[in-house]
Amino acid sequence: MVSPSWLEAHRESDSVVAVDVRERRDYEELGHLPGAVSVPGDRFRDPSSVAAGKLPAADDFASLLAEAGIDPDDTLVAYGGDPALAARFLVTALVYGHEGSLYLLDGGLEAWRDGDDRSLTTDVPDREPTDYEAALCEDAPLVDREDVEDAVEGDAVLVDTRTTAEYEQSRIPGAVHLDWEALLEDGRLKPEADLEALLAERGIEPDERILLYCNTARRLSHTFVVLRHLGYEDVAFYEGSLTDWVRTEAPEWDPVELQAQVRYYADNGGFEAMVDELGEDVLGRLKLIGLYHQKQRGYFMLRTRAPGGRLTAEQARTIGEVADEFATAPAEYGGPDQNPVFGDGYLDVTTRQDVQMHWIEIEDIAEIWDRYDAVGLSTMQACGNSVRNVVGCPAAGLDPDETVDIEPVVERVSQRFLGDHHYANLPRKFKVSVTGCHEDCARSGIQDLGLTPARKDGKDGFVARVGGGLSDGPRVASDIDLFVEPDQVDDLVAAMADLFMDHGSYLDTAVNRLRFLVAEFGPERFREELESYADFEFVEPDETLTMDYRGDHVGVHEGADGRSYVGLNVPTGRMGGDEFAELAELADDLGDGEVRLTPNQNVLVPHLADDELEALLEEPLLERYSPDPGPFTRGIVTCTGREFCNYGIIETKNRAIRWARELDDWAEQVGIADDHEAIRIHMSGCSASCAQPQLGDFGLRGEVYRDDYESGRAADLGLGGDLGNDEFIDWLVGKIPIDDVPDVVKATMCAYDADSEPEESFTEWTDRTSNAALREIVTEGPARDSPAIGTEVT
Repeated sequence: MVSPSWLEAHRESDSVVAVDVRERRDYEELGHLPGAVSVPGDRFRDPSSVAAGKLPAADDFASLLAEAGIDPDDTLVAYGGDPALAARFLVTALVYGHEGSLYLLDGGLEAWRDGDDRSLTTDVPDREPTDYEAALCEDAPLVDREDVEDAVEGDAVLVDTRTTAEYEQSRIPGAVHLDWEALLEDGRLKPEADLEALLAERGIEPDERILLYCNTARRLSHTFVVLRHLGYEDVAFYEGSLTDWVRTEAPEWDPVELQAQVRYYADNGGFEAMVDELGEDVLGRLKLIGLYHQKQRGYFMLRTRAPGGRLTAEQARTIGEVADEFATAPAEYGGPDQNPVFGDGYLDVTTRQDVQMHWIEIEDIAEIWDRYDAVGLSTMQACGNSVRNVVGCPAAGLDPDETVDIEPVVERVSQRFLGDHHYANLPRKFKVSVTGCHEDCARSGIQDLGLTPARKDGKDGFVARVGGGLSDGPRVASDIDLFVEPDQVDDLVAAMADLFMDHGSYLDTAVNRLRFLVAEFGPERFREELESYADFEFVEPDETLTMDYRGDHVGVHEGADGRSYVGLNVPTGRMGGDEFAELAELADDLGDGEVRLTPNQNVLVPHLADDELEALLEEPLLERYSPDPGPFTRGIVTCTGREFCNYGIIETKNRAIRWARELDDWAEQVGIADDHEAIRIHMSGCSASCAQPQLGDFGLRGEVYRDDYESGRAADLGLGGDLGNDEFIDWLVGKIPIDDVPDVVKATMCAYDADSEPEESFTEWTDRTSNAALREIVTEGPARDSPAIGTEVT
């Protein structure tokens, strides 16, 4: 480590080279230290890689340094906005045999700029390329798996440099924790005496052999640099797979054992006793059994699985009764009036055909599970890093164009992994969908494994798509040209889960979704690897049968048996528990005793003869949950939001239902309501994708807005998602003040209405319109002459 003053005193030397590891654009446009060369971090560390942060090829690294005009014996001083990334550059140079001294600029760019006479420049130094060569040193401080096993037995001090939350969730046995940022204060290294005390506290002494590991090698590298700076001579690091330690068979990760523990504490001290005796980290493990600790301490969100979205009327009635009785807020959080729109005792239908309810207490969970057991319901592995609820076509068995009966397939997959300890702690959640009709309504494009109809040698089955997903780094699933017979599907899921466990990233939370593994391998290699795990021969389909994409099932539809099924719109997916139970009664009395849940947070009642159909349509319940809603109410999809979620930045449910109703009134008034079946607004309360914002006509994700005068809630906005054409939205504008969003929607819809061609969809129009023009509409375009949202519309 060197100070800015040291660098200022030495930078005129030809052999001292400052290395800027920021993005090349920042180096060029924002300025850099005088004389500094650019070696961007994304050139020697690929953040999209499953092996994020691991060493680049020696020849690639040598080319980077040669291009920057660096000689093998130059003294290098690395800096950037991220000190850990600058440290990673130095460690990479050390491992590949750089002969000169290697230093990290303490405090980085900000520390340099703190000097009165120190400035930045945009002038690029004129350095001639060199003949730099790199090769892995024999004495490089890299260790292998055997060294780690020896360290576990006491041969060295194992140091985990991840965050506290990551360390508590999973770690190598015996490892001590040292968050790399604990070594810094205001971006600079803490005083040496403070560091020595901090390290001694953890048993990290200079005369010990120290072995570091992490989930991102840049953070590990920073700790390595600091320890070497403090005089620690025997420091090494491990960059291999830690899967075998993280995916343990320990009983605390067994969902069956967890369920037994919760049942015990339900009758013996409740929440506080459970946390006191099992530790705070038990709250993360409870996701495996469907319990998600909400932001209000001591209360849980309970998620109930509905494989393929199917519930018997008896099951639906039980869920509604449980919500009505137990999903109730305590007095300190508002009691019966805790939510001004939905009141109390409500539940949420999710985009994965689950049911969620809030305010559940440990003391009540045993009784809830008993009621569930009596009707064949389960919450096990509805959350957590396991094979999640299998999504299926909501109209399975009802659609005249259906090729494959998916009900036995969904049931077989669901039962195979339910409570299986081996598959209960995957690197990340594993999402599967199965569609038997020709409209891909289970959304194969955004699943880890999506199956749609196909045919081979006259047999009906499925073709597999892999590696889809949203959130950061969204990716459309790849077709791997694999035909799967219906009775092979559960074996394929198991093979894919085994591959994921062996090759997926357990520790790097930024890239531990299966889609990153597919992207790194490429579809062809992934197919080859997957075949080595499967116990059946891989063959290609003769033809694929998916012809279209279906966004929702709202409305009255004729079924294959001549009877009708009705899709009811449930705006934002939220219903009262008593209403859900009432719907179950109607399905029992008028249909065949079945309720279906859809990926659009709606519900469906099947098997209705003509008289029963008319009777259902006349029910008062359908005035609120209509099969013929306005376009905005039909298209609204939201996540849980700030109301309960620890990550939520904006409130979603109440706001969205208010917007949808008022926008429908506006659409009627300006005469565009009949022109649009559904206008899809998908709103997530944070940067995650629980509401699938990438799929909406309008995609929103919660943000915080700040300017020179005030701050408030806001949303990033994107336009033009269309999963039917494998298109995600383009994020166009960031941090729109949340109260301005409805007017932005109005302005955009007016521009589309005025400018679009006949039969041109909203997505086609956004594709045709430049991003600059769309941004102008969003930020400046006036809506039609009409009342603003939030004012009374008569």
